[in-house]
Amino acid sequence: MLTLALDTATRWGRFALADATGVLAYRPLNVGGTYADALLPVIGDVLADAGRSRSEVSAVAVTVGPGSFTGVRIGVATAKALAWALGRPLYPVSTLAAMAAALLAEHPDADLAVPALDARRGEIFAAVYRRQAGWVEALAAPEAATPDAWWARTHEVVGDPDAPVYGGEGVALLLGQGEGLRPELAARGAPVLRRWSSAHPATARALALAVASGHVPALDPFAALPEYLRTSDAELNRHLDCTPRIPDADPSGHQSRREPSC
Repeated sequence: MLTLALDTATRWGRFALADATGVLAYRPLNVGGTYADALLPVIGDVLADAGRSRSEVSAVAVTVGPGSFTGVRIGVATAKALAWALGRPLYPVSTLAAMAAALLAEHPDADLAVPALDARRGEIFAAVYRRQAGWVEALAAPEAATPDAWWARTHEVVGDPDAPVYGGEGVALLLGQGEGLRPELAARGAPVLRRWSSAHPATARALALAVASGHVPALDPFAALPEYLRTSDAELNRHLDCTPRIPDADPSGHQSRREPSC
C-alpha cells in the first residue's frame, strides 16, 4: 500500500512516502511561518523523489496534534482533502504517537518512548508509549501538564527513568538540564550517554511505513478531528472554546458534490 504521510504539527515538518518494502522518499521541512504555501509543493517533491504520481497513492496518513494549532489545522485539512479527493483511506494519529514510533525506530534496543513538546504556559505535551505490533501503545495518554507533573507520571509508569528513549523539544523541560537535572537522574553518578534528544524525530517516515505495513487503523476522512488537547490563547482571550465536537458516528451518509445530481 503506497502511503503518503504528513506531519505539520510543529515547525519541524516531516513528509514521507512508503510501501510495504520500505520508505521510498523522505523530506524534512522546517518552517518559520505556516505551511500554507509550502505544503502542497513539498508533497509534490516527495512524490517526484520516488517517481510516483498522486493518483498512485493508496493511503494518506497525518499527525493530528498536539502541536501548533495552525500547523495541525493545515495538515489535517490537507490530508482529509487528499484522502477524500482520491477516494483513499485516511490514517490520523497523535503527533506524540508518531514521535514515539520514530524514536523507537531509531533505538531498537528500547521498548519505551516518552515524546515531549513545549506546550507553552509552563506546560508540556507528553505521553508514554511502548512498542506494540509494528506501532506503539499508550501507557500514559497524551496530555498537557506541567513538567513536574509529567515527570512524576513518567516515573510512576516506567519505573527506571533511564529505560525510555526521550525525544522532542520538550525534553529539556521534562528532564531538566545542567544543575537543574532531575535528582533521580543526577544521582546516578558519572555522566553516561543517554537516549535523549531535543530534535524532532522522523515522524512521517515511521508513520508512512507503519500504515503501509498494515499496523495503523484507518478512519473515515469526515470523522477525523484535530487533537489540540486544550484551547488556544486566542480562544481563552475571547472566552471561547472552538474545540471540534464529536463527529457524526456514521459519516457514510455524507454525499459528494463532485458529480451533479439528477
